[in-house]
Parts: sequence; structure tokens; C-alpha cells
Amino acid sequence: MNRKSDKNVIQYLSLITQIGLSVITPIILGVYLGGFVDRIFHTEMVFTLVFIILGAGTGFLNLFKLTGKHKNNGK
Repeated sequence: MNRKSDKNVIQYLSLITQIGLSVITPIILGVYLGGFVDRIFHTEMVFTLVFIILGAGTGFLNLFKLTGKHKNNGK
């Protein structure tokens, strides 16, 4: 492989890693934060579910931002 091809492979692997972390991190934070709030207010899983949904929404918003930024840089 040539240097340009190696650079492209590394850039795409970096993008995939960044997307994965940007999606899963808010969801995991939502699980822990929701569990913490549930323990404080002695609720079952109300806040955990709310924060998981918020984390998933934030993760997918991050996904769209990253892919849009990458798409604009590719032109």
C-alpha cells in the first residue's frame, strides 16, 4: 500500500473510533447518573430510563455532527 492509502485507512479508523465513543459515552453516563438519582429519590428505574433516552439522543446528535463535519471536509 502507498502512503496516501495508509493515511486514509488511519483516518477512517480514527473516525470509526471517535463515532463509537461519541455514541456510547453519553449512554453510559446516563445509566450511571440515572442510577445515582434513582438511589437518592428511592425510585425504581424512572430516572435511569430518562437519562438513557437523553444519552441516546445526545449520542446520535454527536454522530450526525461528526459525520456531517467529515462529509464537509471530504469535498
